[in-house]
Amino acid sequence: MKKKVTILLSVIAMGFGINANAQAVSEGNIMIDAYYGYPNFGKTFTKSLNGIDGIKTTGIGPMGARAEYMVADKFGIGVDFIYNSINATGTIDSLAADGQTVVETYKITTFMQRYRPQIRMNYHFTANDQLDAYFGVGVGANVRRIGVRTDYPGYDIPKVSGALIPVSMRIALGMRYFFTDNIGANLELGLGGPFLSGGLSIKF
Repeated sequence: MKKKVTILLSVIAMGFGINANAQAVSEGNIMIDAYYGYPNFGKTFTKSLNGIDGIKTTGIGPMGARAEYMVADKFGIGVDFIYNSINATGTIDSLAADGQTVVETYKITTFMQRYRPQIRMNYHFTANDQLDAYFGVGVGANVRRIGVRTDYPGYDIPKVSGALIPVSMRIALGMRYFFTDNIGANLELGLGGPFLSGGLSIKF
């Protein structure tokens, strides 16, 4: 992970010293990014599932899509949609009156889904015809859904989400590298969403 982050920062830093006439993006361009990120911090919510044995977790994301419109050669505005989910499966025992004897064992599955739609603003600081490096900030909503499926009669899952803040924020340092005039790859390092993400970019 440290090696990947170092490479990302090194490549982005190169943009400050490039003075080519052409630039990868300019006023009027539209960019669409699809990306997948790491890690899925949502998996930590399974630690509070008391009384569930043999927990196995699976997850999706963080993943998402961004769209950006260049209002000037160095400034863009757009939207970012971030999604991640986690499922935890295990078993829960029904105990006899002595609190120790297992009467029956039931299956239980809990899930958490998180959505973060945000408005983004990016400052682009490169002037290379292939590399587009930028600093971005985003703000938007923070929505989380938690549910449970089980055949245990009358089982009530404890609260695992706590008090939610309905607002999400993100700061990021990223880059796009265009292999052709319209198609490239994206890489982004940030807080308030995926720590590290990468994917495909399309420019119009």
